[in-house]
Amino acid sequence: MPTTMVKLETGRELKKLCAKLAQAMSETVGSLVGRELAAVPSDVGQTDSESLLASLRCPHGVVRGSLDKDYAGRKLLVLFELADAIAMSGLLMMSPDHVIEEHRQRGKLEGEDLEAFGELGNVLCSGLGNVLREAVANIDIRLQDTGVIAPSLDAQGLLPTEPLVVQRIKIKVGAFPETTALLVLDKASAETWNKGPLTPAQQAAEPSQKASAAQTEAAGKGEDSLEDIPAAPIRGRLHAYVSGNEAMRVLRRSCRRTGLEVIKHAPAEIPNPAAHKDDLVLMDAPLNDPKRFDWCRRIKEYEPATKVLLLLHHPSRERVKRAFLAGADVILGLPLDEAQLTLRLGAMLPVATT
Repeated sequence: MPTTMVKLETGRELKKLCAKLAQAMSETVGSLVGRELAAVPSDVGQTDSESLLASLRCPHGVVRGSLDKDYAGRKLLVLFELADAIAMSGLLMMSPDHVIEEHRQRGKLEGEDLEAFGELGNVLCSGLGNVLREAVANIDIRLQDTGVIAPSLDAQGLLPTEPLVVQRIKIKVGAFPETTALLVLDKASAETWNKGPLTPAQQAAEPSQKASAAQTEAAGKGEDSLEDIPAAPIRGRLHAYVSGNEAMRVLRRSCRRTGLEVIKHAPAEIPNPAAHKDDLVLMDAPLNDPKRFDWCRRIKEYEPATKVLLLLHHPSRERVKRAFLAGADVILGLPLDEAQLTLRLGAMLPVATT
């Protein structure tokens, strides 16, 4: 496993539950697509969303289930390598083998394949729910949505922000090559289901290992780690509605330099203009999500003094124009340049006094 994934030595009850979930995956999805689907649990680890994304070697199709009852607001996700997601979607639609292989090679989960993957996700959540309701008290699950993540990129904000536990599952769909799927849940739920805390291997060494990994990553980028950046006195608050982990990383560094407290919101959360008075608001604007421009306009109409920064995915002259007409105070393109962002944020804050 990558160094950013800490292997768990304990977790017997959780592993037993994950084995049942893997069996449910095998039975429900295999029956749906009409091919044998082998699902064998491997190791369990703990990580966070940024480290998980960094560890991916290829894009993954994501089935995001929303838990309910005692676990309302929490998520259970299953990540399939994109080639498998495309293959299973094609099998569900009874596409010819040569068409499935063409789509696998193209590597795009879109159109009818994406719709079929949503139906697969719905049935998968139903199968997982049967296991959870029997093994865990007062719980339910339903499909929330499906999507795609890529190495170091979660454009839809699918992954939870809290500490994560990941069960690796070796799967083989029909005659296709064996791959590894990931069952992802929040650590708090995992420890509840385990009926006890989850202990990582070499627990005593873990803090220094994490610090070393962070320092190594920063050194590779020619950067100071976040903790090494002198923290400026707090001069304001910034509400961030950002889906990309890399953008959030740059934002936190810039805010530390300029003296801004960062309040992270879910990317899909609709900003409340009344709650952001006297604060800064930063939103990213994905290519096919015009709502962000509307949200910016609503904030500025409610309180023109509220400063709004828009980060444009795939910036173009037309998209910059839309951001300007929406009233954005600052318009930047992705990927973010830390020095430029720091300069812009500093210019928007009141002059510090001694």
